[in-house]
Amino acid sequence: MSKPVVFEDIFEVLAADPGGKHFDKVTRFQCHSDLYEMDLMLDINTSIYPLHEGDKFSLALAKTVNLDNTPTDGTFNAQMQSKERASLMDTYEYVMFGRIFKYEDTPSGANNQMRVQVFISFGGLLLQLTGDLQKLQELEVDANIYLLMRKV
Repeated sequence: MSKPVVFEDIFEVLAADPGGKHFDKVTRFQCHSDLYEMDLMLDINTSIYPLHEGDKFSLALAKTVNLDNTPTDGTFNAQMQSKERASLMDTYEYVMFGRIFKYEDTPSGANNQMRVQVFISFGGLLLQLTGDLQKLQELEVDANIYLLMRKV
C-alpha cells in the first residue's frame, strides 16, 4: 500500500510578494529548499497563517489526509478532526485542498538538466513547485491534493 504523502521538504521563505502586493489577506511567498533544491511560489492566507521572510516550514503534499490511505473528497467533516480517527492534519498547522492543473518539463542550468514545474490551485490560491522530476513524478494533472504545512 502506498503512503498518503507523495512529497515532503523543508522550505525557507526568501521573499514575500516579490511582484508587489495584490490582495489584503493573501501573500505570495518565494521559497527554496536545500534538501531537494526545489523552488516554490505559494499563496497563503496570512490572516490565518502568518509567514515572514526567513521563516522555515515543512511542506507536504498528500493524496489523502487519512493515515490508512483511504481516499477523501476534500469536503470537511467533523470526523476528520475526531480524536478517535487520527489524520495527517493532526501534525500540521495549515492545510489546504486543491487540484493539480498543470505539469510541464523545463530545462534548467548549463547542462540542461530536466526539471519539472507543478502547478496546483487551492480555490484560487496558487502553488508553483519547480524541481527534480524524480521527486515530483507521483503528482499527476487533474489529481486532488492536500497541502500541509508546519513551521520548523
